[in-house]
Amino acid sequence: MKALEMSFKGSDTRIKHLRLKYVNTELAPAEVESLMKQIAAAKLFAKDGIELYAEPQTASVVETTKTALVTAKPAVPAV
Repeated sequence: MKALEMSFKGSDTRIKHLRLKYVNTELAPAEVESLMKQIAAAKLFAKDGIELYAEPQTASVVETTKTALVTAKPAVPAV
């Protein structure tokens, strides 16, 4: 699975991460930067008077792979 992970500096200067799953992985860097600026300007995310996503920092596409180590055994039918 691929996800877009964006990092922002909050108004408290701490780094916050926002991860969006199932995104278009063909996004251009300029499009992502514009999106991050819109998120920051909207000031939708706040907690205890602190803007969580105040200043855009970085963005990355994160790809997660899953490897099965143990699988379920088929159920034995009752006789």
